Amino acid sequence: MLNLSGGVVTSGKEWTDDGKVHEVHSLKRRAATATRPVPIPPQLVRMLRAHLDRFGVATDGRVLRNDAGNYVDAAAYGTTWARRGNTP
Repeated sequence: MLNLSGGVVTSGKEWTDDGKVHEVHSLKRRAATATRPVPIPPQLVRMLRAHLDRFGVATDGRVLRNDAGNYVDAAAYGTTWARRGNTP
């Protein structure tokens, strides 16, 4: 089970309040501190546990981050999938 607390939106520096590329948002139509449980299949649980054992989490609790510890750029997902022979 994943317990989600919000999301990150990539909108560009000129569109954010603080001039950063990413904005963190709480869950839609929920209190700012609300969370939402999401069931996931056992195979994904195993994959996430292996990832966490190898890489840990970012200081803010994110599971995925780039080499510098920042948010992963959306284009990087497609690049990684292509390297692995998958189609995004």
